[in-house]
Amino acid sequence: MGWGLWVLLAPLLVFGQTDEDKQKKPSRDSLEEEMLLQDEEDFPDLVGVDETGGVIDEFELLEMAADEVESSSKHRQSIFWSPSAVTVFTRDDIRYAGITRITDLLRRVPGFDVYQMKASWPLVGARALTDEANNLVLVLVDGRETLVELAGFTIWTGLAIDLEEVERIEVIRGPGSTLYGANAFAGIVSITTVVDKPKSTADVFIKGGEIGNFRLYGRARHGWDLGDGRLSFSLSAGAWGKHSVSDRNDWVLEVPFRTHGYVRYQEGQDLDLSLHAGWVGGDGVFFVHMGDMRIGNATTLWSMAKAAFALGEKARLKAQFYHVRFRTDFDYRSEFYAYGIWVADIPDLVGITQTLDGQVQLDLEILENLDFIGGFNARYSFMDHENMYVVDDDELRMAVFAHVQWILWDKLQLTGGLRLDAARPQNEFEMMLSPRGVVVFRPWEKHAFRAGYALAFRKPSYYESRIHIDVDNYAFPEVVDKMKESLGNEDLVNERVHSFEAGWQTRLFDDGLQLSVDLFYNIYHDVIFFRSEIAQRLGAPDIANSVFRFENQKDDIHAFGGEFEAVWNASKDWRVWANLGLRKVTDAETGADLPSEPHYRVNFGGRYLPTSGWVLDLSMHYVSAYKMPLRDPTDPMGEPELMPLGGNLLLLGRAAYRIKLGEVAEAEAGLFIRTPLGEPFREYAGVEMPLVPRTDTLADFGGEYLTRQVVFYLRGMF
Repeated sequence: MGWGLWVLLAPLLVFGQTDEDKQKKPSRDSLEEEMLLQDEEDFPDLVGVDETGGVIDEFELLEMAADEVESSSKHRQSIFWSPSAVTVFTRDDIRYAGITRITDLLRRVPGFDVYQMKASWPLVGARALTDEANNLVLVLVDGRETLVELAGFTIWTGLAIDLEEVERIEVIRGPGSTLYGANAFAGIVSITTVVDKPKSTADVFIKGGEIGNFRLYGRARHGWDLGDGRLSFSLSAGAWGKHSVSDRNDWVLEVPFRTHGYVRYQEGQDLDLSLHAGWVGGDGVFFVHMGDMRIGNATTLWSMAKAAFALGEKARLKAQFYHVRFRTDFDYRSEFYAYGIWVADIPDLVGITQTLDGQVQLDLEILENLDFIGGFNARYSFMDHENMYVVDDDELRMAVFAHVQWILWDKLQLTGGLRLDAARPQNEFEMMLSPRGVVVFRPWEKHAFRAGYALAFRKPSYYESRIHIDVDNYAFPEVVDKMKESLGNEDLVNERVHSFEAGWQTRLFDDGLQLSVDLFYNIYHDVIFFRSEIAQRLGAPDIANSVFRFENQKDDIHAFGGEFEAVWNASKDWRVWANLGLRKVTDAETGADLPSEPHYRVNFGGRYLPTSGWVLDLSMHYVSAYKMPLRDPTDPMGEPELMPLGGNLLLLGRAAYRIKLGEVAEAEAGLFIRTPLGEPFREYAGVEMPLVPRTDTLADFGGEYLTRQVVFYLRGMF
């Protein structure tokens, strides 16, 4: 279908392109990256050059790359041509922010929702419908999806990478199914850990502080000239953990151990081959619709091969293949009660999923002002399990996509895309089309207007659609058959969102002032929710006539709002920023506001980052009032109650001192602080777990308290 569109458009291509527009091509063709690949014997200390021919170090080069994005179109282009609202965090932004985890960095993104549900379970969403399902944002690490197929979400604290090795993060606000398929529903977080020419060969990071907070990390990397190219490697290992302030078992630590590495061979722009692998293991607690679920002995083992080939001057072929194995024990930490009567024990569960995924992509410059990006994707996943009843334990998904960007009159870019996904969960293929159309108008340099439409979808996970539970300890015999038809619902259909967006961005005063405005109107169809209705008969639960399973909501949900951001680069060392996210989310049938949606979010902060000496970073985050539903922990199948939240201010900061020890080596010591301004508060509804019969010592039911955390750290780079 994408090729047919090209055939129709090709005869009309009579328009030229400015030199600036040509720079929207992959940045590997830019002067800066060409200099990276020059003969190191002639230029041993040269990392890049500026417009006057002066030497640029790696960090400055990465700052220049902040004006380029890749994830919004799957190829590099100027941020002013981006068809999506995008936020870019460079290496400096990440390394020197006052944060200790990636999700806290995402609090800075306009309109993004970040809630600390449990110590090991942050929730991330965007623009609407963020809840404990935690499944609306697609997360990529070097191009690999981090989705846990069993449950349909990303375990953020279980990523097989450390914050220290992240080189770049691009955050797409809004849907992206046209390029990425299922689950790119509310946004995309694309994380990059690979850099063309790393400056350091060894890194060490040690931190420790309040609430048992600790992190250990080390990395070694190096490169050698080999024939006409360069061979490089990176290998890292680390561990992270902390106590939960809301868990009475305060000796319990959430401890993911992780290791990650890659080997890469490059020959200029003609060839790029790499092998990646990682492992992460640990324990944790997350909250499901009926209470706490503990993850034990959880491990993720993954490997990936990537290749990129230049096919002449106008085409580039990319391919990647990866395998992921996820295994964990699930321990339901609440009890199945109804009307104060014990119903059954939920047994310990074991889930194992394996995923094989392959993708081929062609980047083609058809004419000087026309780019085509197209490809094919196939994924096969299957699962093994204990104490679960699964209707169909494997799934095949395939997709083709095409994306065209066409520049007219040097000022106007038309973006069109279409993706066809086909899934076979139960011997029948289900089809889903995801179109996108965007217009970008650039009347002046570094000044752009954008308007577009996209349709995205989220595919129900195994947990939502196919998993039921075998119980063997119960008070009512009918619960055995009931649980074999509850929880998962084979009749679920994809969630869908129609998204209409408009945006404006500019850079003024030699990039000293950056301004952006992004508006959206989303229509959500077939939203998946958990329905729990426990019938009663003669004062006791009527299990046979009760309902507890996932269903599609009949009424549509409408969300509209905007995101506004200003960044002021006061000098080379100083930066001040602020953004505001506004939204109104309503039930289309009744017109009533959804109480769980805050109407506005305010984020602001500043940074002082000289080449050496003191480093300071501070950010503040405020969320207006909202209410989250929570069930009674003694009746977890009952109707939820709305609990008021919001109206609190959270401060994240860093103060450090760094010393240059040579051309590359440096040492740094400092502290992080993460604290509410005022009393501790919850970002998600929660209560202290009461001691009821048949329970052990438990964590709070629902969200946990945010309290002060002060953490000291040491960092060395050699």
